[in-house]
Amino acid sequence: MEIKIRKWRLSDAKDLAAALSNKNILNNLRDGLPYPYTENDAADYIHAMLSADENDTFAFAITMGDKAIGSIGAFRQGNIHRQTAELGYYLAENHWGQGIMTEAIRQACREIFENTDILRIYAEPFSYNAGSRRALEKAGFQYEGLMRRNAVKNGKVVDMTLYSLTRSLEPYSVRRLSPEEISAALKLCWQVFLEFEAPEYSQEGIATFRASLDDRERTRKLKFYGAFDGDKLVGTLCMRAPQHIGGFFVDAEYHRRGIGRQLFEAMRLDYDEQTFTVNSSPYAVEVYRRLGFVPTDTEQIEDGIRYTPMRFEGYERENL
Repeated sequence: MEIKIRKWRLSDAKDLAAALSNKNILNNLRDGLPYPYTENDAADYIHAMLSADENDTFAFAITMGDKAIGSIGAFRQGNIHRQTAELGYYLAENHWGQGIMTEAIRQACREIFENTDILRIYAEPFSYNAGSRRALEKAGFQYEGLMRRNAVKNGKVVDMTLYSLTRSLEPYSVRRLSPEEISAALKLCWQVFLEFEAPEYSQEGIATFRASLDDRERTRKLKFYGAFDGDKLVGTLCMRAPQHIGGFFVDAEYHRRGIGRQLFEAMRLDYDEQTFTVNSSPYAVEVYRRLGFVPTDTEQIEDGIRYTPMRFEGYERENL
């Protein structure tokens, strides 16, 4: 069966309790979990994960056939380490040794790197936990060293190991577009709009959007950024005064590769004041949430265009 990670559901409590109420698993985890681990304990944990700040806590159920068989999560650190997250995980014992944890680690790290600003994910398994160390190594983590006499577990002083995975250098270049490249950007906007956003709009809304792309006076005032795969334009973001996103589109074939975040971060470098606004289409609301935007009003409709006003409040440029 296919292995997938997904958000927790309260209905997973029974399966979670069955997996975690096992001394062989608890011996590989940090202290603090009750034993036996009950369904009520599991429900409390799931509720805490679902209510946690999604920008700081990245928690997933590991599933097989949609049945929860384990847990994996990464937790943002603080202060100067705010773009670092610590990874933790466990798997029901009857699923050990099948490569499941390696796949779950890969999926979780990919999800985090593509949808957050996290730059480094690290894990600190006990040195004696060969299975955990092997799963990390197979998932691409690098061994950084032995932390001698670093913990007390079950009354014994034990060593721990340090592994890390860092965000890969992106294979896409991002830069400001020249006036000659804007027509290609507008073509990409229309292509992606038709595929993902037009289904949410009335014919009036579709016509309004098309007219905005054809308005040369409007587009002349926009500042365009582009992401390239070689010579191919695969994403574009445009800004209008004062600091409002007027368009943000990525080629369908390049979704979930971190290109949108690359474009956004490149644009931010041009502004000292780190406050941005956008009128998000229904399709893109979740995308903007992942970038740190929050809604400032309910959904609006104007000239057939459905949008939710959203706002981003970031650090001043000097603090980035």
